[in-house]
Amino acid sequence: MKNYLISLLFFIATVAGAGDPFNTRVQLAKSIENSADGQSFQKIFWDSAGGYTASVMQQCFPKSTKPDTSAFTLVANLIPRGALANVEVRPQTKQSLCFARGFRKASFPEPPENFGNEGMPLVIEMKITP
Repeated sequence: MKNYLISLLFFIATVAGAGDPFNTRVQLAKSIENSADGQSFQKIFWDSAGGYTASVMQQCFPKSTKPDTSAFTLVANLIPRGALANVEVRPQTKQSLCFARGFRKASFPEPPENFGNEGMPLVIEMKITP
């Protein structure tokens, strides 16, 4: 995992100035998620966060209203102590911002130690179907 992280950090340094920081973070999170260690952690993460995610979705997308059901992407860093930092969502709609605010408040499992204080990049791509 250590060599993989070094490669990812090199990748970030190479492309950081070349594009949108949000998209760079999304790509980094997807790369980590697709690694063997990332896939193992995804199960731990969603076992812990799945119920809370459903609750936030119900709050932000109530059945009694006609919410914006556009797809959106949330990117964040899971930092030590199981909190989220640097939460960003696009596109920014009433519902996506509500989801980001609610999701930010949850407690999550600790990220793997090798991510340090910067935390483990996470991405959540949501497609809402009424």
